[in-house]
Amino acid sequence: MAVTTVDTPVQEVVGDEDGTLAGARLTHGRVVARSLLAVATRMEARAEGLDGPKLPMRDLPDSTGRGITTGRAGSTEVPGVRAAGEATDLAAQVGASTVAGAHTDSAPAIADTEAGLAAAQGDTPAL
Repeated sequence: MAVTTVDTPVQEVVGDEDGTLAGARLTHGRVVARSLLAVATRMEARAEGLDGPKLPMRDLPDSTGRGITTGRAGSTEVPGVRAAGEATDLAAQVGASTVAGAHTDSAPAIADTEAGLAAAQGDTPAL
């Protein structure tokens, strides 16, 4: 079986009358007949609506995708904003999201604790 590589975006997968794979229609209209098809994808973080805080984005190698740049536990350069999951690591699973979520949930508890300690010592907590 010959392998053909086509560097043109696929517009749609084309099927026979019975739904079996027949080929791929490329964006310029040409249909390439295939019985087997592999298509490279580009992963892109869904960041619509996040334009306000100007979260820094990073490109993956070889233009395979784009995600939100984060540090440890989902921290970003924007104070108070954390990002997790596929938005930051486009191949992430639930574990990364859980760590960022735990840090997000703990921030108010830490702030309350620090404020309580400061009040007990007669200090004014820094804001």
